[in-house]
Amino acid sequence: RVSGGIILAPEGINGSICGTPVAVEKVLNFIQEDDRLKGLRMIQSPVTPEDEAIHHGHTSQSPVGAGEDAPFRWDHVRVKLKKEIVTFGDPGVMPTKMVGKYVKPKDWNELISDPDTVSIFQISDLQPLHNFCSIVYKLFTLFMCQVVIDVRNMYEIRIGKFKRAVDPCTNSFREFPTWVDYQFQLVKSDTQESGVNDNGTGEPEEDLIASKSKQLPRVAMYCTGGIRCEKASSFLLSKGFKEVYHLEGGILKYLEEIPKAESLWEGECFVFDKRVSVEHGLAQGTHKLCYGCKQPVSDEDMESPKWEYGVSCPYCFAMKSEEEKERARARQRQFENWGVIGGPDKGRSPKRVDANSAVESKQLPKSI
Repeated sequence: RVSGGIILAPEGINGSICGTPVAVEKVLNFIQEDDRLKGLRMIQSPVTPEDEAIHHGHTSQSPVGAGEDAPFRWDHVRVKLKKEIVTFGDPGVMPTKMVGKYVKPKDWNELISDPDTVSIFQISDLQPLHNFCSIVYKLFTLFMCQVVIDVRNMYEIRIGKFKRAVDPCTNSFREFPTWVDYQFQLVKSDTQESGVNDNGTGEPEEDLIASKSKQLPRVAMYCTGGIRCEKASSFLLSKGFKEVYHLEGGILKYLEEIPKAESLWEGECFVFDKRVSVEHGLAQGTHKLCYGCKQPVSDEDMESPKWEYGVSCPYCFAMKSEEEKERARARQRQFENWGVIGGPDKGRSPKRVDANSAVESKQLPKSI
């Protein structure tokens, strides 16, 4: 009576499981028998007794599996072995050795409500004025005391974020290091590296603001469950940032503990299971999932002519060819007709399947 997924990597463990209270407790106790995994941070989503009966009901595929309305699609727990829990792409980032300061959900509002908190000046939006913007940015950083960064991807931030938080506009977590380097001017330009002076004096170029006076801002960051912040904060510290804070337990822990009346959260939080999104108190949200691009869609999005269930949505319609859309329609028809992709036998001959089952049953000892 447990379903879900767990990721194991040299840097730690992360996962989400759904099950009866007794079954989940057994799994957690088993994991924590390993001394290296003691002290797990856990977030529990509430389930009513009525929903529990549905989530953990029997299914035709598995007598002990999760019900059809459970958050996860599988009737078992999948354990994946990976090099990284979340792919960052920088082997030098070691969250097990260096990480930012944790901020409890009850203290988060005070931190991000600091009057010196500002949004980052987006130079990338003004490429034709790049040189001018670089000067302005350097002056601007002198007065930038704190910035709040949402470490998640664009499609997650689109449906909800904290007030005054900066969206790095990343499509994947791998893009975050590049955004930081560019946004905070941590990578020297070609002109600086060559030592050429733009004013034509022939003297070594000098910044308008000496490097000694350059002050990196205090950073407060957050993500869904806190995992991405572990790596992001470690990366910022390695880049010279002195004060890096991140929300312990992520948005989910915040929504679990902070009442809506006191909350600074706006919108819903995207989650990577069949619930799609959650609200305050971790109640299921209103968003659905586009199975064409795996992005969340609202009721308003589904009114668009670009929305087609199982095929496309306003966010992926233009990126898909007609051939891709037709393949998606074929898969959707198979699922609607048979309940599985590929038909009732998933491409296998029923007779062959029955024959193999008969052979296996004869080979098994009677004691099993």
